[in-house]
Amino acid sequence: MEEKSRKERFSRETTTITQKTPEPKNEVTTDKNRFTITIIGLERAGKTSLVKKLLKQDDLIIRPTYGVNIENYQYRNLHFSVIDAGGHKPFRMTMWKKFIERADGLIFLVDSADNARFEESKQTFWHYSGFSKPNIPVMFIANKSDLTTSKALETIHEYFELDKFLRNQRPFSVSKISAKTGQGVYEAWDWIVDVLSGKKQWKVRISSAIISNEKGDILSEALFGRPDEQANYAIDYRKLKELSKLFALESKDSIQTVKLESLVKKHVSHVKRGQYCLSIMIDPIDPVNRAQQIQLRILEHFTREQHVNYNSLEEVLLSKFPLEVDGGYK
Repeated sequence: MEEKSRKERFSRETTTITQKTPEPKNEVTTDKNRFTITIIGLERAGKTSLVKKLLKQDDLIIRPTYGVNIENYQYRNLHFSVIDAGGHKPFRMTMWKKFIERADGLIFLVDSADNARFEESKQTFWHYSGFSKPNIPVMFIANKSDLTTSKALETIHEYFELDKFLRNQRPFSVSKISAKTGQGVYEAWDWIVDVLSGKKQWKVRISSAIISNEKGDILSEALFGRPDEQANYAIDYRKLKELSKLFALESKDSIQTVKLESLVKKHVSHVKRGQYCLSIMIDPIDPVNRAQQIQLRILEHFTREQHVNYNSLEEVLLSKFPLEVDGGYK
């Protein structure tokens, strides 16, 4: 009898231990603010570079992933576990399936400049995307658009027969980015975030802005919000001036560049187009792609006018984007 009781107690203890580490489940995430995004693609497609760009860690040295990297990432008021799955064939064959099955969103990356591997990448995409839950959003991303050998998105769309995937009853998007320069990264990310959160469009709260020339000289600046709010991010505003000059000098040889940086309480979105650079401070929960669209429109305005005076940046923001400046008044 004592032996039987000991076996039953051992069985209960074993069951309890097993329940602490369950296998990944296929059901949809119950917490509406938490999602798992799995990023797949052949090795050297740029998956880790994409994740580091989103985390504002693109100054770090990127090495090939021979396993899996899992990063926790907060964007807007949502929390993400981003799974960067190594693309080497042995890992694909043994581990990808379980990471894809547990995902709330799937991103597939292809190196748009490596057409020699397009066929292998195509077969990989069609095979492994079939393991995802049927209702989750899938994004197909052509990376490395900054390279001269990068193929046009239309060519990639046709080669990978993506029209067939568009017929599926699920959200699907195709975009072209450069994880190195940031071009298109946040616009692509915002699409999958919007689908998961059910949001159509988020407004941007621009706290301050600085426009400078290619030498980093400030041509015009604007500071918005109530005085007490401005005092809360005074340190960030001083840092904004330093970062805007550094960005101008770093991007002086490029026609168009984007960059995102984190401060103590705010984020800074930089955009350079032509001879002008525009840096704005926004809230960490704001959609970066919307901020960059605003910045590009403002830069287009000044390019046409070919003149910037001290108060002109504030005037343009208040006249063209009154709902997206912090408080709408100085």
